[in-house]
This record gives sequence, structure tokens and C-alpha cells, in this order.
Amino acid sequence: GKTGARKMIRKWISIVLETVVAVCAVAGVALSQCFLYFTGQSNLWIAATLAAFAVWQIVKIFKPSAKDIPEAMWRLKFVFTVSITLTGVVFCAVLAPTMLGAFGNAANVLTHVVVPVCAIADLFVAKHDAPDFGIAVWALVPLIYYLAFATIGFVLNWDFGNGRNYPYFFLNWTSPAGVFGFGGGGEYFMGTFWWILVLIALVSGIALAYVAILKRVRGGAAGKTAAEREETAGAENAADTQEENASEDGSNADKDRQ
Repeated sequence: GKTGARKMIRKWISIVLETVVAVCAVAGVALSQCFLYFTGQSNLWIAATLAAFAVWQIVKIFKPSAKDIPEAMWRLKFVFTVSITLTGVVFCAVLAPTMLGAFGNAANVLTHVVVPVCAIADLFVAKHDAPDFGIAVWALVPLIYYLAFATIGFVLNWDFGNGRNYPYFFLNWTSPAGVFGFGGGGEYFMGTFWWILVLIALVSGIALAYVAILKRVRGGAAGKTAAEREETAGAENAADTQEENASEDGSNADKDRQ
């Protein structure tokens, strides 16, 4: 039926997007060697997750009896999609304006533009119930982990590149604006603490916005019971069967007339 065909098309589009994300993320990180940066880590998180999704979806297509993707995996995908969105937004809106030729190399374009855009597209193309708003709390976990990671690096004087012991100017705890200050000049117009608050607010806003959009376009959420999910799937299958029967009846009627 038409519903079944549409679902299959969405699945293959999702698989293509997931494959593009995995390949471009790995290529971009390999080119830039940015393993200590949130950019590199968030790209690898989403690459591993979506590669697993692509493989799992292909297996399901050719072996329908295979186990469904676990709900925990869908939640992980959502969380890492929020993280890679943060990577794209922060680079394009905050970092790129302070960098000469920010979009002049392949690694930057792949990790900050191509991967985030394709991951976000896949989030909305892949057919699954919308999560509940509580997932916004989990979406903060990767950011909080990285803030701790970068702070440890700062204290231990790791080299994040160019002799700096911090990955991004807004995580420089000894910046001209200090930790809580304002007016440090240039990009240091406010202290690290305030930048962290902005990042937390940004991640929360992205997560809540995604949930709201998903609920609007898909309806009901991950809060459904297994029985409710089965009921929904059954209704969709029944609709497909009705469409197929109607098509067969029409074909038979045409033959009778002939």
C-alpha cells in the first residue's frame, strides 16, 4: 500500500543520511585530529550511533523478524543529535566570526556543517514516537561531561593546540574577563561562568524545541506503553492491508468489466 511505500522510502532516506553522517564525521575528525575538542567528540558520538542505526535498519528491511531498535538507542540518538547541533551552532555563530577562513577547509565544513545538518534531518525523517520533554535533562549530560573534561585539561595544562591549555576561548578560566567578570575586550566580553550558562541554556532550548516539533509532527511519545505501541503499529498495518485490498478489488472490478 501507499503507506507502506512511504515508510520504506523514509527508511532508506534515513539510512542514507545516517551513512553520510558516519562517513563525514570520521573523515572530518581524521583530517582535523580534533580529539580533545567537543567538535571531535560529538562527531564521533553521532557517527557511532547513526552507523549502528543504519546497519540495524538495513537488517530490519531484509529480515522483518529481527529485533526492533531499543528505545534506549532512540534516546541516545536524540541526545547526540542535540550535541552535534550545539557543535554546528556554536561554530557558525560564535567561533567562525573570530577565525580567518573558518569555512576554508574540508574538516571544518564536514564536522561543523555537513554532519550537523544531516543528523538533524535524520532525526525528523526517521519514523519514531517523539520523546517526552524530560529528555532535555539527558541532553545536558554530554555538555556537562565535556565541561568537566576541558576543566581537567585546563588544570593539568593539556595542550589543546597552539600551546593553549583550553579548547575554546569561552572555556579559558583565566581570560581577561575572568570567571564572573564582563568587559574583557573582543570575544572576552564576559567570563567563563556566563558562557557556561549560555551553553546550558542553548542545549536545553535545542532539546525542548526538537521535542516540541517532533510531538507536533508525530504525536504521542515515548511514554506510550508497549501495548499502546503495538496497537498503533497494528492500526497502521490494518490501514496498509485495507489499501491493498481496495487496490485488489479495483483491479478485479476492472477485469470483470473487460
